Order: sequence, then C-alpha cells, then structure tokens
Amino acid sequence: MESEKKKSSLLALGQGLLILAPVLAALWCFWHFVRGVILNIFSFPFFVLIPGLILTRLFFLFRSRRSTGAKAWRIVLYACLLIFLLVIALLSPFEIHRSTRNNARERFELALENSTLCEALGSPELGTPESIRYHYYKTSFAIFESHAHILLCRYSPEDYAARKASLEAQYAFRTEPLIGNVSMDGENALLLEPCARIGDDEFRFLYPGDGANDYGARFYKRCLLFVTNDVTHEISFVAFSDDDLDEAEDLTWFLNEYCGWRLIRK
Repeated sequence: MESEKKKSSLLALGQGLLILAPVLAALWCFWHFVRGVILNIFSFPFFVLIPGLILTRLFFLFRSRRSTGAKAWRIVLYACLLIFLLVIALLSPFEIHRSTRNNARERFELALENSTLCEALGSPELGTPESIRYHYYKTSFAIFESHAHILLCRYSPEDYAARKASLEAQYAFRTEPLIGNVSMDGENALLLEPCARIGDDEFRFLYPGDGANDYGARFYKRCLLFVTNDVTHEISFVAFSDDDLDEAEDLTWFLNEYCGWRLIRK
C-alpha cells in the first residue's frame, strides 16, 4: 500500500510539474517581452502556451490506457498542430530593439569588433558629448537576420559644429549611386543616392578608411552611415549588416525598417 501511495504521489507530482512547466515558460517569455526581447505579442500564446499545452496533452495521451487505435488519430492531430505552429514561427518576422546609456561607446565598438566595418569606423574623435546612447536593432525572418548597431551622441550647440566639421574631415563619403535592385533582364538597375534625409536627420554612407569600395555596388548589405542633426545637435553612426539583403528600393524605408530609425525617433 505504501509503495502504491508513493507511486501515486510521484505521479501526481510529475503531472503537476508538467502542467506548471508551460505556465513557467509563458511567464519567462512574458518577462522577456517586457524587456523588449520579444516584441511580437502574438508569439506568447501561439508559440509558447499552446505548444506547451499540446506537449502536456501528448504526454498524458501516451500514458493513458486507451487502445492504440483510439490514441493514434489524436497523436497525429497534435503532431500536425505542433508542425503547423513551428512553420508559422519560422515564417513570422519579428524585431528586437534594445537601448542603453551604460558603456554605450564600448558596446558599439565591441559589436563591430573583427569586422570590415570596424576598419571603416577607425577611432572617431567624439569629444565630450552631453549624452551618448547605444541602440541595437535586429530583424529576423526564418533563417534571415539583419543587425543594426547605432551610436548616438548629443552635444551642446557650441561643441556640435566643431565636432561635426572634425568628423567630416576624418571620413570619406560615398558619392557614387547605390544599386537598389536590378531588373529581371539584368540591364536596368534602380540607382539610389548615397545619402538620405528623415526629418532633420541627414544620413551619408561612409567608405572604408582607405577610401576603397570594399562592399561592392550594393553598399547597404554591410555599411556604415554617418548621421547629423543640426536641430538637436546629434551625431550618430549606424553600422548595418545583412548579407542576404538583395534590394532596397528606397533608402528611407531601408533606414526605418532595417536599421530601426523609426524606433529611435519614436
């Protein structure tokens, strides 16, 4: 009798943990959602809670004493639901945006370490900004990802003009058009100016430090931008990388959607 009670208690404990596991997983994902890691609210019920409940139901179904035939169609149904949710998860785009003032410059430089963009950036003379912030923006769709690292410095009106002139003298800017996309026949190409303006922010593409175009015609696949704002007295660097990005028909769209600038100026 005692052994049966122990087995019953252990079974009840296991069932309780299985029921509690999806709840804990849901709370964990909700905590990350609040922190800004998971920004798509629909991912919470569809990709965490429901799969957890399905797995729990499958466990109890395997443990049940029903006949194999009675369980088979339910197992197939739950397996199909899990596969369906997995496909949706892989094909659902999402974005991540993080921002911090703590060690902003160090975080930005660390993100570019051991890359050609780091060589292009060099050692910018930033002076003494009144404030400095680091932004990280990531988009993901299936196996494709893009990453944007942004260093935003705000200066006093007195320091801004001198710092802007100094940095403009330090860098070489791209003057040749960018290839936005190429037509199916391979002959006609959409050409984009290597600069853009969003509100009071002016964006300019930088060449690598030696002045050579190491990134090819589609410069926006892996690029470094210099941003100035004469109204807010801000100077920014945007480092972007996505080797799978094949076209950008509009630089304003590219900056807002792939570099996350719309969130920075929200």
